[in-house]
Amino acid sequence: MDFMNLLKRIMDSDPNIRHSIITDNEGNILATEHRPGVTNYLSQEETAASLKRAAISWKARKELTPKIGKGLYAIAAFEKITRMTFPLEEDNMIFVTLGSDEVRTDLHAGGQKQIVEHILNILSRDPTRS
Repeated sequence: MDFMNLLKRIMDSDPNIRHSIITDNEGNILATEHRPGVTNYLSQEETAASLKRAAISWKARKELTPKIGKGLYAIAAFEKITRMTFPLEEDNMIFVTLGSDEVRTDLHAGGQKQIVEHILNILSRDPTRS
């Protein structure tokens, strides 16, 4: 899979997306894309630690798959950002960070629900859905 192309498609899908990262199931970064002009709130070390914690959470969710189905995404909202986490294939994850600014109303921009739906469509690899 072309991770950089995938991240570019996600970043291009909505101007509220600040940052996107693909990791393996241990939280190790495989690819990253950052919106120009946007400053990170966390240091590289803090980001790495956060990704590792999120990977542990996804492993725990996978244990429940036989009972509640496959996890589709998780959202963590903070005062300054919202982070969405999606499983990617069997062994990877994608993290998307949104700004907490007011929802944009211009073309190809939407609220949190629309962004989640669009990313799920991109990840489905179904060209009729993205």
